[in-house]
Amino acid sequence: MTVYIEYAFLENFFFDGVLLSLSLAASKSYIRWRSILFSALVGAGFALVYPFLRLPSVLLTLLKFSVGALLCLFAFGRVKTKKERSRYALTAVFFFVFSFAFGGTLLGVSGKFSRHKPFWVLLGFTALAAFALVFVRKLYGRRALYAFIYDCRLINGEKTVNATGFFDSGNRATKNGVPVCFLSPELIYELFAREIFENTGQVCDEMSIATVTGEKKTPLYKGKIAIKTQEEIHEIKEVYFAPSANMVKREYKILLNAGIFEG
Repeated sequence: MTVYIEYAFLENFFFDGVLLSLSLAASKSYIRWRSILFSALVGAGFALVYPFLRLPSVLLTLLKFSVGALLCLFAFGRVKTKKERSRYALTAVFFFVFSFAFGGTLLGVSGKFSRHKPFWVLLGFTALAAFALVFVRKLYGRRALYAFIYDCRLINGEKTVNATGFFDSGNRATKNGVPVCFLSPELIYELFAREIFENTGQVCDEMSIATVTGEKKTPLYKGKIAIKTQEEIHEIKEVYFAPSANMVKREYKILLNAGIFEG
């Protein structure tokens, strides 16, 4: 079997560079392209030397993990504070996870299409790298979303309903100085069903909302809301609730007002 050293070097250089970039992106670390290039060069050089090492299997395994951790250190940069050490450790974990996941998948792909191994390995690795990057971004996006989601209790007289609410800094809708929170239609129905059917005048007011089809009027229902945060439970005695179809397929059922915690 003929092994072309330059091809092996470039292949490992490319793989290490992409894996390190993905690992840094996944751990939300600062990406220094010069450091990544240097680390990838070291990794590619080690890949060429590794097959010629004559050591016990245990030592070879420890050496591979040590070199992998060292590559992450080169790409990450300085590790002085506790936060930096934690971030570096997370980067190394992502690097090994991506390496094992991609390595196993590409081994199966290249084995099945052995006649065109370089092409399928490159294609498979690129596809997996793109998928991993999109997945990580979605994961952090959802994490950022849930940082602003709170457990809420809606109150209408003796009727109470529990639901999750999202604190939206862009929602500053008010009516006569009273903040307006937007609820999913089913939540409005559950909380104000009796008033809606009996027409008891619970609809206190209405407000205009601009939509793509023009301006429309939406009813406002008065009630109370209790919001649980890490510090305490905030209870607002006077608040308006407005139905919104935009809440139907979201992770939350309430769009909280930006001024809900003020005062």
